[in-house]
Amino acid sequence: MGILLTRHGQTEWNVLGKVQGRADIELNEKGIKQAQETGEVLKNEKIDLIICSPLIRAKQTAKIINENKNIPIIYDEDIIERDFGEFEGINKSDFDFEGYWN
Repeated sequence: MGILLTRHGQTEWNVLGKVQGRADIELNEKGIKQAQETGEVLKNEKIDLIICSPLIRAKQTAKIINENKNIPIIYDEDIIERDFGEFEGINKSDFDFEGYWN
């Protein structure tokens, strides 16, 4: 059994350098294009199932990748992004983001 992993496409918060944990941010135009490109790369891969975070950016990415495959997508809370609490939406340069992880 093989497992393929992919990350969601870009959002505006990615561009702005904001902490984006469970904040439910949509893909931007570039993120949609990235998902389409990933779908193109994976078009000939045999994929039986997509397991996806329930956040909108992940769902959008999965649906775009799945457009020509029509395989089941399971939205699983167990793989949702971590909650950054009061740091959600704050620019990473405005606090010690690396220190936060320690």
